[in-house]
Amino acid sequence: MKLRHLLILFLCALCVLCGSIEAAEAAQKPNIIVILADDLGYGDLGCYGAKDVATPNLDRMAKEGAKLTSFYVSPVCSPTRASLMTGCIAQRVGIGGVLFPRNNHGLNPDEKTLPELLKAQGYATAIVGKWHLGNQDMFKPLKHGFDTWFGTPSSNSQEFDPALKQYAPDCVWREGLTRESILKMKEAPCPLVRDNVVIEVPADQTQFTQRYTREAIRFITANKDKPFFLYLPHNMVHFPVHASAEFAGKSKLGVYGDAVQELDWSTGAILKTLKDLGLDEHTLVIFTSDNGAKLGHGGSSGPLHGEKGSTFEGGVRVPCIMRWPGKIPANRVIDAPAAIMDFLPTLVALGGGTVPTERVIDGKNIWPVITGADGAKSPHEAIYYLSGRTVKGVRMGDWKYLTVGAKDVSPEDELTPEELKLSRKERKALIKERTKTEGDIGMLFNLREDIGEQTNLITKQPEVAARLKRQLTEFEAQFKKSTRPAGTAE
Repeated sequence: MKLRHLLILFLCALCVLCGSIEAAEAAQKPNIIVILADDLGYGDLGCYGAKDVATPNLDRMAKEGAKLTSFYVSPVCSPTRASLMTGCIAQRVGIGGVLFPRNNHGLNPDEKTLPELLKAQGYATAIVGKWHLGNQDMFKPLKHGFDTWFGTPSSNSQEFDPALKQYAPDCVWREGLTRESILKMKEAPCPLVRDNVVIEVPADQTQFTQRYTREAIRFITANKDKPFFLYLPHNMVHFPVHASAEFAGKSKLGVYGDAVQELDWSTGAILKTLKDLGLDEHTLVIFTSDNGAKLGHGGSSGPLHGEKGSTFEGGVRVPCIMRWPGKIPANRVIDAPAAIMDFLPTLVALGGGTVPTERVIDGKNIWPVITGADGAKSPHEAIYYLSGRTVKGVRMGDWKYLTVGAKDVSPEDELTPEELKLSRKERKALIKERTKTEGDIGMLFNLREDIGEQTNLITKQPEVAARLKRQLTEFEAQFKKSTRPAGTAE
C-alpha cells in the first residue's frame, strides 16, 4: 500500500477518534434546566408546607432530589435575575432595583453571563419567559449568550415603549390595538416577543404558562443530542395573576392557587419529556423563585416573616429544589445557606468551564453541598442582605443582624389594582412616599430558634450583635470599592 494511502487512512482514523472524543466529552456535560417562578413564596408549595394548593410534581421532585431550606435571592425581581446571570451580588453589577420600561440602563454587555460561559462549552442556550434586565437591544438575552428567546421583556404588570421594538409582519394585535395605534402610545401593554421581535400585543396572559411549556419542550426535543441550557423564568405568579382555562377554579386558593398548580403541571410536563427522551439521568433540573411572595396577592411566606420587597426572611428566602437522578441523592434536605448567585460557578463547573478570574464573582460552587460530599458545608461565611443600593444585613451561621427603616418599604413594581388606576404622576408620588425611611432600627435574630424573626435579641446578645455589625460594616466598605456599572444606552 502506498504511503499516501496509509497517510489518508491514518488521518481518517484520527478524525474518527477526535469525533469520538468530542462526543464523549459532550456526553459528560449535563443538560441544565433552571425554572424560575415569579413572586412564589416560601410557603406556596406542598413540600414547603402549603395546604391549599396541590403541587404533586414539585413535591415528587423534592423527594427524588434535594430541597434547600435556606436558599437566598434578592427582595425584588431584576436584581435576582442579575445575580443568576452574573454570579454576583446584583448591586455589584449595577442592578439595585426593579428595571422599568423607560430606564436607559440594563445588564452590562461586558459582564460574562451564565449562558455565555456554557455556550463556550458547546451548549445550546435558550430563555423561555421573562427577561427584565434591560429594554434596549444591547441588553437583550441574545446579547448575553442566549441562542433564542421567547417571552416578555419585563414583568407582566409593566408596559413597554413601543418605539423600542420591532414587530413581526404577522404580529397578533389584540384588544383593538393596531400597529398604527400602538406607535402613538407612550407606553403599551405587555407584549410577547420571539427573539427581539414582538409577535403579540397585548400578550394573552392566561396562556403564558401553557405556551412557555410547549416552547421549552420544543427546545429540549430539538437539542436532545447535545448539551443544552434552558432558562425558564415564568411570568406567574406575579400580579396580575392568570391561569389557563384548564386550571381555572381547580385550587382552593383562587386564581393564585390555580396559577401555582399550573406551574406544577408545567414542571411535571418537562420532567416527563426528559424521561420520554431518555435524558432524565443526564439532566439537572432546578426550580426556584425570584423573591418572596406578595402576601396581598395570595402568596404565602409560610413560617417566615415579611414578604416581597423586604429583607426579612419572607422577602429573600424562597423554595429551591434540585433534581438529577444518580447524582443528587433522594430525599435530601439542605439547610446550609446558599444563594442564586451560586448557580453560575456551580453550573459552569458542571459544564466543564471556568468562572472569570479577572473580576469579583461572589457566588460559590455549592455542588459538594448539594450532593452531600463528605465534610461539605456552606462555602459562605456570611450571607448579605441588600435592598436598593443599601447593605441592610448579614447572616452568619444561625445569627442574623438586620437594619430596617421605621416602615418596611413596599417594592417599586407592586401596586394594588386600585392604585394601578392612578395617573402616572400619582403612582410616582405614592412610590416615593413608600420608600421614605425614618432612621434605621437594629435587629438581631437567631434563625434556628426563631425562623419567623419574632424576637429581637439585640439587647440580650450585644456581643453577637456587635460582631455581626462589624462584619457588615467591613463588607460594605470593601464592596463599594469593587462594584461595576450597569450598561447605559446612549
